[in-house]
Amino acid sequence: MSRVAVAVAAAGLVAGCTTRTEELPQGPPREIRIINEVSVADDDRTLTVRYWGTECEEFSDAEIDYGITQVELAVYALVTTEDCRRAGLQQTATITLDQPLDGRILIDANTNTVVLNP
Repeated sequence: MSRVAVAVAAAGLVAGCTTRTEELPQGPPREIRIINEVSVADDDRTLTVRYWGTECEEFSDAEIDYGITQVELAVYALVTTEDCRRAGLQQTATITLDQPLDGRILIDANTNTVVLNP
């Protein structure tokens, strides 16, 4: 097993909240996170998303799929070191949607569960 594969597997075990990992062309691993809470601002487009992560990561980006009755959201973090000892920390990210939710439910694309039902 390559050194990179071992590092990626170890990071997944430490984080405990990922199901998929992919390498970016340059930089640290990007890992999908499980969303545990979402609130929506008055503009119906700005989301405050809380997810479980580690002290050794930062919010990377989100992938959003807009449907007629639902919006699917995947939240990603960049792991900044392979040797992270504190996992299970709640992290927060602010995400602005291209379209308002407009009554649609919000689904965590990682777990396929409803995280917001307006």
